[in-house]
Amino acid sequence: MNEWGIFRMSNWLARRIVLGLFILTCIPNLGFAFNLNQEAANGIAKAHGFILGQEFSLFRIELQYPNLIGQVELARAHFNSSFPDVESKTEKLLKQALDDDYQKYILMIRTKLKETLGRQQLTKESALEFIHQVKARSKGEIESPILEYLLAVNYASSPVSEFKAGFLKHYRTDSLGKSQGIKLKMKLPRSWADKEGERPHIVQKWGSVNGTGLEFIMLQIRDAQGYNPSRLEIKDILRSGEVKDSIPNGATYVNSGYFTVENLPGYWIHMTMPTERVGLTVFQEVIMYQIFFRGKVIGIMCQAGGPEEDSERVSKTFKLIQPLCEQVVNSIVLNQIY
Repeated sequence: MNEWGIFRMSNWLARRIVLGLFILTCIPNLGFAFNLNQEAANGIAKAHGFILGQEFSLFRIELQYPNLIGQVELARAHFNSSFPDVESKTEKLLKQALDDDYQKYILMIRTKLKETLGRQQLTKESALEFIHQVKARSKGEIESPILEYLLAVNYASSPVSEFKAGFLKHYRTDSLGKSQGIKLKMKLPRSWADKEGERPHIVQKWGSVNGTGLEFIMLQIRDAQGYNPSRLEIKDILRSGEVKDSIPNGATYVNSGYFTVENLPGYWIHMTMPTERVGLTVFQEVIMYQIFFRGKVIGIMCQAGGPEEDSERVSKTFKLIQPLCEQVVNSIVLNQIY
């Protein structure tokens, strides 16, 4: 535990999560599905401990300095406005992960809070400083990865709302390597972690729930051999159904359409497909947005995935992230146009 209640997980909790999560893969919660592997459960536990520590400290200020109650209530309201019910949401996830051991866990945390924070000297100056800090936290001034897990839990039922609320990260290519001479800028939700693109054409990849989730956004750049189709050509490809020929073998075409970014014409295509991975069939639902610029194809792909028998849940999750994907695509700025 460091000052003002950022809880560090005990060895007992880490071991409990490792043992318990062999039977937990994806647990539907709050509209989104959390892949409660060890890393995700650790992160959610830290975020939950952070919230408990913050509330413990605010309550202590109210008791020790009654004349600051109004300021405490205002700071708490600011935070709760940005992260409504986040304590109960993280608690629900931890109860699912820890099952019967949750009560042991929560008792351990509360004991640690009293032992550690309760012994810290609380002056009026430090109390006012902490109240100010809580207000700053409502704007996202929280250490990583606690912020990312709080955001993931908070916006589980509407991932696009995280983007619209301004909790963003900025990404840009430098035209080198995989970016194949293309310079662009784009925005991503803060809770989606950067991940290395494994394939030559995947410039960058981002994973939901601080990289522990089963949903991904990918930036792809391919060489189109100088091909830059006009608006009419792209509309003809869509009208004729030729676009269906571009989907991988085994994939199922859902629909497609026309769009523009930076006044450049492009098309999107929505598909589902099974993928074999180490004897396991994974169901994926995917939408790919593609534009053509300087003889290259620039693509943003968004996908949700999970075990084949969980395809209904995957489709529900995909519907949640699709509006977010649209926002990411619309955030693209191509520096070389100007």
